[in-house]
Amino acid sequence: MAQSKITVTGMTSKQDGDKVAEQTSSVAGVKFVNVNYEAGFVIVTHGDDFDEAAFKAAVTAAGFGV
Repeated sequence: MAQSKITVTGMTSKQDGDKVAEQTSSVAGVKFVNVNYEAGFVIVTHGDDFDEAAFKAAVTAAGFGV
């Protein structure tokens, strides 16, 4: 499976990271979301059907920047 690193801004706590993971885990193609809130990025493990635009929209809907 492929992985993508996506920068996410505005995360300041583990709770923020958990919120991002929860909001994005149901996006098409996403298999696993690993959030590093301290460094400000997520590593998304995904299949070929991964919709990066939808993932970023879900991050934005959760209240964070991409």
